[in-house]
Amino acid sequence: MSTPAGAAAKPPLLLLGLAAFASMAAMRACDSMLPALGNTFGVSTGAAAQTMAAFAIAYGLLQLVHGPLGDRHGKLKVIAAVCVVCALANLGMAFSQTLPQAVAWRVAAGAAGGGIVPLAMALIGDTVAYERRQVVLTQLSLATTAGMIAGQWLGGLLAEAMSWRWVFVGLSGLFAAVSVALWRGLRRGHGLSPQVQPQASWQRMRGVWQQPWARVVMATVALEGALAFAAFSFVPVHLHQRFGLSLGAAGAVMALYGVGGLAWGLCARWLVPRLGERRLVLGGGTLLALGCAALAFAPAWGWAVPGCLVGGFGVYMLHSTLQTHATQMAPQARGTAVSLFALCLFAGQSAGVATGAWVLDHGSTAWLFGVAMVLLPVLTTGFAALLQAHLRSQSPSPLPR
Repeated sequence: MSTPAGAAAKPPLLLLGLAAFASMAAMRACDSMLPALGNTFGVSTGAAAQTMAAFAIAYGLLQLVHGPLGDRHGKLKVIAAVCVVCALANLGMAFSQTLPQAVAWRVAAGAAGGGIVPLAMALIGDTVAYERRQVVLTQLSLATTAGMIAGQWLGGLLAEAMSWRWVFVGLSGLFAAVSVALWRGLRRGHGLSPQVQPQASWQRMRGVWQQPWARVVMATVALEGALAFAAFSFVPVHLHQRFGLSLGAAGAVMALYGVGGLAWGLCARWLVPRLGERRLVLGGGTLLALGCAALAFAPAWGWAVPGCLVGGFGVYMLHSTLQTHATQMAPQARGTAVSLFALCLFAGQSAGVATGAWVLDHGSTAWLFGVAMVLLPVLTTGFAALLQAHLRSQSPSPLPR
């Protein structure tokens, strides 16, 4: 399962990382500045949250477009192009005068930004041997995690110290710089991915879905999104309601979830070859269960600190393995396959958040973490068994079992 002959040269990992960082920072930038947006546009904080929803919906739905485009025209070309759109959209957001204008620019930013991380993953799949791919994908995850933390923290700090508009001016400048560097590299022929045969988008999608292992990976990541990513998004509300922690302090505790992901990124180079994929999946499920248990049954809010750290480490331990298989489940249409993978994650997370919101209105937030604590080990144990059978069918085996 190594990279096919004729694969492209080494991708520009630094530029891909910067683009992924900017994409995730843009996604989370509005989280902590909603009151400031509401004051500027003369609307409630809840109405200002449309800027978050608009980005997320466009980001998820456009996965159906970006993957086939990347396969047809070249992944790095599409990434460079959407960075241009992201630069313009974030600049438009910075100069918005009304909430509808802001929402429209956030739709544009989400629609374009949705093509960056999945296509970067697919490009790494085109250019990095399978045996090294999980470590390289984890390096990309470091950039995305850092971007989410920066968007949530720095977005709020800059909005309070200066103006929320400067956050989007800065993002626009970063996207523009990355795009210029990518286009220069493309003109020199760097980072070009292998060409694929012209084919209708729906045919490529059908081809991916017809692969049994692809269906397993996509179903697993959807359930992971519903159970893990969705559950941990309710940590600030849980700490605020159960322990009376301020939303600011609760958000700071939640940021430790991202720190756990960064810790995994620093350890991945050592752990991946030593543990192998099956143990990484089982270990990730175990750590997630422990993190959820700390949140569900903690007698004091302090227990959430190790809970978020352990949970963040565990979820990225599991997710990096799924990402690696997403890049290999349909090599002939890798961009389409990874975009479908991202869409399944988005759909699962959205369903999980909607279910969690219903639980919040009808029960205790502890139930969210209790259910995830029980079901996540079941999910990872089942996937590990299927993974072991899949690896045994491959020759040679990509990683230790």
